[in-house]
Amino acid sequence: MQVFINESAFWGLLVSAIEVYKKESYGLLLGHKDGEMFMVVNAVACQKAERHSTWVKARDKSYARIVNFFQNLPNLYIVGDFHSHPLHNTDLSQDDIGGMKPGQIYIVLEIKDKGKEKFWSYNEDGTLSGTTDNWFIKIAAYYIDAETLKPKMADVLCPFAIGFDIKPKERKVNGQG
Repeated sequence: MQVFINESAFWGLLVSAIEVYKKESYGLLLGHKDGEMFMVVNAVACQKAERHSTWVKARDKSYARIVNFFQNLPNLYIVGDFHSHPLHNTDLSQDDIGGMKPGQIYIVLEIKDKGKEKFWSYNEDGTLSGTTDNWFIKIAAYYIDAETLKPKMADVLCPFAIGFDIKPKERKVNGQG
């Protein structure tokens, strides 16, 4: 299984995790499935989610409103959800696994303070990682295997992110620079 993340979804995932850093982000993944590939075209943060440093929960009423809205749009489907693990790795917790359904994709983002600079690149385990100005972020994707009904990792593909790096801001000295 592969998960293709386009530019818009990539930015949505990063902004969501950075915005609430030290607490978990949560949102919906929009796109479609084509055979063995999920195409994620947008990542929409759920702003009213109840957040903690080690868990996040969508609020039932607001979540239902969002799901209803997207179910009425043509050619755009909820293909899964995402959340971040601040200061933790991308491994699934038992709560994460308990909320998974077959036919959906689940993206988990590890986010922590940046140590050293790392250009965005693919990792051997099928994840994608790199740094921004202040953070290290790793993106993993999971799905429920139809035969075993157990979670499996999918390969993350995001050509936009490869080699991406945020350059340090140039400081202006006396109006120059």
